[in-house]
Amino acid sequence: MSDTVLLRCSACKTLNRIPVSRLEGRPLCGQCRTPLVIPRAPLHASTASFDQQVAGWPGFLLAEFWAKWCGYCRSVEPFIADLASKRAGRLKIIKIDVDAEPVLARRFQIKATPTFIVYNNGRFIARLDGAPARQEDLVHWLDNLMK
Repeated sequence: MSDTVLLRCSACKTLNRIPVSRLEGRPLCGQCRTPLVIPRAPLHASTASFDQQVAGWPGFLLAEFWAKWCGYCRSVEPFIADLASKRAGRLKIIKIDVDAEPVLARRFQIKATPTFIVYNNGRFIARLDGAPARQEDLVHWLDNLMK
């Protein structure tokens, strides 16, 4: 993995290269000095925000399509939140509730929950339909994609 991450300023849209060691602080945009937003928890995405969330993130993004009634989705929720925190700045995680966002569920032909889709710089990289056998399998899958 790289020792720097790219963060886009929400104010001026400048792309900033930040050393991983500075992510714990409050890095500022090099152009306009606005504090950079580093997602440290999964963000909820809607039909209206999905494309902007994906296209606007200059690195790896994991989209999790989930449902409230899905037992595995509920059991993996703390793990996904921990993953978002530990990989803040290197991996952005968004969650899409398939029942609340049926348009997105149809668009991506979601047949099983959870479904994980990985993007890099707005481009589709890989998809995993259904629950991995172990949470470690999900981490291994992500690590291989993020090399």
